[in-house]
Amino acid sequence: MSQDQTHDHHERPAVVYRQPSGGSPAVNGCLPGLLSFFLKIAVICIVMAGCFSMLGYLFHGDAGFEVTEKHVSGPDKATDKIAVITLSGVIVGDEEGSFIKQLNAAETDPKVKAVVLRIDSPGGTVSGSDYYHHKIQQFKANKNVPVVVSMGSMATSGGYYLSVTGQEIFAERTTTTGSIGVIASLYDFSELCDKIGLHSNPVTSGPMKSMGDPTRKMTPEEKEVFQQLIDDMFLRFKEVVHEGRPQLTPAKIEELATGQVYTALQAVDNGLVDKIGFVEDAVSRAGELANLSAGSYKTVKYVLPKTAMDYLLGSKSQEVRPSAMLSPELANNLVTPRFYYIFPRAVPIVGGK
Repeated sequence: MSQDQTHDHHERPAVVYRQPSGGSPAVNGCLPGLLSFFLKIAVICIVMAGCFSMLGYLFHGDAGFEVTEKHVSGPDKATDKIAVITLSGVIVGDEEGSFIKQLNAAETDPKVKAVVLRIDSPGGTVSGSDYYHHKIQQFKANKNVPVVVSMGSMATSGGYYLSVTGQEIFAERTTTTGSIGVIASLYDFSELCDKIGLHSNPVTSGPMKSMGDPTRKMTPEEKEVFQQLIDDMFLRFKEVVHEGRPQLTPAKIEELATGQVYTALQAVDNGLVDKIGFVEDAVSRAGELANLSAGSYKTVKYVLPKTAMDYLLGSKSQEVRPSAMLSPELANNLVTPRFYYIFPRAVPIVGGK
């Protein structure tokens, strides 16, 4: 056998490629790449939408979101309603927040015959607490229905400031409440500024204009002015408690208003709270005060729509959220003196629902 014949004997047969019936090789080769590209774009869009949604929520709270009604208990076809309005987290007095929207929803619904205020808050700013107190009182005057308070895990300081608007107050056995008092967020960075060579030289129209400047030590005169402000705000707090709980004498309020936190049982013994019970007990009592027979009404609450971030994280339908987690009013408290009706251990930066 010749050399040429041997070579031909071992040579592999030529492979014939046939064009697939589905389309050209160019199209079939690009299709997976195009699908991958559009998938990546979709994921990026979802993530960006979630980020913008979260940022909007962090800095603007519930502005732009409308609450909707959610059935909680009782016969679904019942006409009369008891609305549970939730206030949770640090109080900042957001005029467009979910709490105000819940009040408005209940006020404009003629089927709402009673309201349970569900409060779970350490308190908040003096102005925010007083604004919400005003709005609740306004709601009561306009709606003229029974309002019963149900305390959650905590209803201290500003949380108690709002609780006294209730015709009756229920607290759970593990609730902490009280902390009647005022605190100002004042900081002294003067020693740190001395070490790094940073000094403040403000030009002011008067000696008290720059009081509270954290880069220098407070003068005795400035401290006296701050104390007067605190005393006035404290007086307002005690007046609100007496208006809401007239059975407490001014002397008794003075005795209790040391800033101390009380357990639910201590609060009942001292007249700060009426009864131990959960939210369903408060709902039942609200029905009695509204002369509604058991089983003749349904309990509803108000929820916010799901955001892009909720969909991204697979969250369930949203309960009401805090007014703002990173409110400018709270974020700036390191450089500007702020006054709080708040339990001091509750850092006024992040709120709950």
